[in-house]
Amino acid sequence: MTRGSVERLDRAAVFVDAGYVFAEGSKLIAGQKLTRAQLLLEYDVLLQLLHDVTIALTGLPLLRVYWYDGASTGPSPAQVALSYRPNVKLRLGGVDAAGQQGVDDLITHDLTVLSRNGAMADALLLSGDDDVRPAAELAQEHGVRLHLLGIPPARENQAAALVQAADGCRELTEQEVRSFLRRRTPATP
Repeated sequence: MTRGSVERLDRAAVFVDAGYVFAEGSKLIAGQKLTRAQLLLEYDVLLQLLHDVTIALTGLPLLRVYWYDGASTGPSPAQVALSYRPNVKLRLGGVDAAGQQGVDDLITHDLTVLSRNGAMADALLLSGDDDVRPAAELAQEHGVRLHLLGIPPARENQAAALVQAADGCRELTEQEVRSFLRRRTPATP
């Protein structure tokens, strides 16, 4: 290795924008955007699916899943429980008055640092926001292959420039999404 070069580790990391999962997943399963209180996300099922997709797309071991979510008053019980799962790193961004999450900067930071440090050879990004594209392209400049994951219909909920920048795209199937996300049954009085 030459001075100043970074040895790239043969591992893959997954970056999940939770807002995208909840918003686009609810549109898929219910035909409309539902609140989180109306949804039940089976975290273990989704984490296993992401692990399996990582192996199938890259053939590399999983470094970890980075989970990005918003929190206005601290982590929710579900977020705390998620943070204790193995190989998961919870990153919480603020939520503004309009309910928008500030996670894009966190995704950008982690994609940039991990690629610059040679911590991964492949990155899988479950998001649709074009704000993370510059970081994805920077990761590619450092030799990282970027796989964009989407929730159907991804062509309608992912920025075209982000799709074009990716090395490959994989749309989760409706069956896969329904395996980890469903509408909560209303409590009966």
